[in-house]
Amino acid sequence: MKKNAVVTLSAALVLAAARPLVAGDTRSENWQTHCSVCHGDDGKGQTEEGKKKKARNLTNAKWQDTIDDVRIVRSITKGHDEMPAFGKKLTEPEIKALAAEVRSLVNKPS
Repeated sequence: MKKNAVVTLSAALVLAAARPLVAGDTRSENWQTHCSVCHGDDGKGQTEEGKKKKARNLTNAKWQDTIDDVRIVRSITKGHDEMPAFGKKLTEPEIKALAAEVRSLVNKPS
């Protein structure tokens, strides 16, 4: 139980420090290596591979509001549906950084 609290707190701190990417920013090397083939640089999942695998549109504010940070970290670590697991390829800090990058993709209504 104590370990879960530490993991949750760590993930929350990393995600809280994330800032939205603005025009001119580029995605991380890990994003480009592991995520963009399906989710694209914009996170919308409209790449050829993303369409085949029905990759989630990570920019959807409604979806982002329904998912907690722990779930995003778990999906990256263990995989989800057609998404492969990256827990053996990436370190815990790298996974948390990718989760923060997912959070930065949200399109908030104006």
